[in-house]
Amino acid sequence: MQTAPLNSFARLLTLSAALFGAAAGSVPAGAADAFPSKPITMLVAFPPGGPADVLARAMQPTMAKVLGQPFVIENLPGAGGALAVQRMLSRPADGYTLIMGSPNEAILTPLSNASAKYKPEELVLLAPISTHPLVVMARNDLPYSSLEQVIAAGKKPGNPGLTFGSPGNGSMYHIVSEYIAQTTGAKLLHVPYKGATPMMQDLAGQQIDITILPNLGASTQLLETRKIKALDILDTQRMRTLPDVPAITESTLAQKQSLVYAVWLGVMARDGMPAERARALMEASQQAIRSPEMARALALSGVQAMKSQPLEVSAKFYADETDKFKRMARSIRLTPQ
Repeated sequence: MQTAPLNSFARLLTLSAALFGAAAGSVPAGAADAFPSKPITMLVAFPPGGPADVLARAMQPTMAKVLGQPFVIENLPGAGGALAVQRMLSRPADGYTLIMGSPNEAILTPLSNASAKYKPEELVLLAPISTHPLVVMARNDLPYSSLEQVIAAGKKPGNPGLTFGSPGNGSMYHIVSEYIAQTTGAKLLHVPYKGATPMMQDLAGQQIDITILPNLGASTQLLETRKIKALDILDTQRMRTLPDVPAITESTLAQKQSLVYAVWLGVMARDGMPAERARALMEASQQAIRSPEMARALALSGVQAMKSQPLEVSAKFYADETDKFKRMARSIRLTPQ
């Protein structure tokens, strides 16, 4: 007669044990979902030593400390940045693979490179880091001292057209130069190069007339040694590193149209990441941007950090940049090659 009560009690113990086990089992499951639980890789679409690489490595110590995991920098140059972007997009949207991105590889490469099999909308901007104003540079014997004079020369009847170099067809610097020529009516002839280094060598060697680039890397030394000259800063204010070069808004040319252009760098990821992971990476990135290492890197390059902003603001900024460059690309009839 005691069998039933004993069985009931046994069943109660079994049920309690199962419930306890389920509750206990939820702890490891939650721990397994903690982010990050393994190293994070940041891809850089350019060789070591370039601006994107320098800033990525300046972020590295703080990112590793804040996130509690190794933060690995991997350089993967090639195809205008497409190799790095496609590597990131081939991996899950889980926050473990990031890229130090810019408008060039994120927006413009898929518009100009037929082998880039992705769209700008497949990426998301987590945290903008820095903005680099574009500078109009010229061979040092060019008989013009401003972009306004270059455009005036390019509009003269019978003028064969000044040559402008760019580090690649479809790069931001190509599109901006073509767009300025188109909207002002100046005749400028594009000379594309496979990278900035050979182009800057030809500019210093007086093989081309002008180029538009951020004042970073090779151009800094060439300007300091006066092998080339800077005509205008395409910004609203002068640069600390080029105090004698006027901002484009100081010219009468800027009264007719906006000529303010800058290339930005930021932490980007594959779209579709869980919101809590995106916020964690954004917050870690913003701490890294405020770090002493980043302050030194930005000071050396002469550029400014962008202000910290919520994910929603970064998303709108990236969408606006995408729309702007798509309009410019259509205007100059850019076709993928």
